[in-house]
Amino acid sequence: QARHAGIRAAVFNSRGTADSPVITPQFYSASFTDDTLEVVAHVSKCYPNSTMFAAGWSLGANILVNYLGEQGSDTPLEAAVSMCNPFDLTISNRYINEGFNQIYNWNLAASLKRIFVKHQLVWKGHPGPAQPARVPTVKTIREFDEAITVHSFKWPDVDAYYAGSSSARRIPKVQIPLLCLQALDDPIAPAEAIPCDEIQANPNCVLAVTPCGRHLGHRQTLPAAA
Repeated sequence: QARHAGIRAAVFNSRGTADSPVITPQFYSASFTDDTLEVVAHVSKCYPNSTMFAAGWSLGANILVNYLGEQGSDTPLEAAVSMCNPFDLTISNRYINEGFNQIYNWNLAASLKRIFVKHQLVWKGHPGPAQPARVPTVKTIREFDEAITVHSFKWPDVDAYYAGSSSARRIPKVQIPLLCLQALDDPIAPAEAIPCDEIQANPNCVLAVTPCGRHLGHRQTLPAAA
């Protein structure tokens, strides 16, 4: 449908995901926007006469909003959509460790471990404070971040990483139209983490919150083909 409407899609997979190669001891993080900057610049160069939009979901939405806040009006993007953004990673991490939500935590941690196993040789013999030997035993996202992420991106500890990587703090600096789509029952991007006041104060931002949808569970019934 997008293609028939004249929309060309480009997909950005973070390092290590979707079987993308990793050749240095660094994956992706909630605040690392260099790869996003590179991808946006590359697509813009390839299609200089095209109008560019961006959409990000979950942690990708957090990265996208961080990028938008950092770039301000310097981005070639015309508008963007943030979906199920955790916004405040300290609050999000607290919620994902409660009750039934822990299932999401365990599954996401297992996914990070699988990505790491595919590229563990990159870390072999690499000097530095990272703790690759801990990865096989981690059970939560926080434990993985303690072992690998904070060291790759030189954060002093996990709490500083979560606080400094939260995209809620970048909302005031977003200078292009941004739609933020959230669900009140999202176990990973909880309502408490949504920066409602900051979004309302920025005329470039619009917040849409649905009563249900959980994490990336929004659905729309498409019209039947004629």
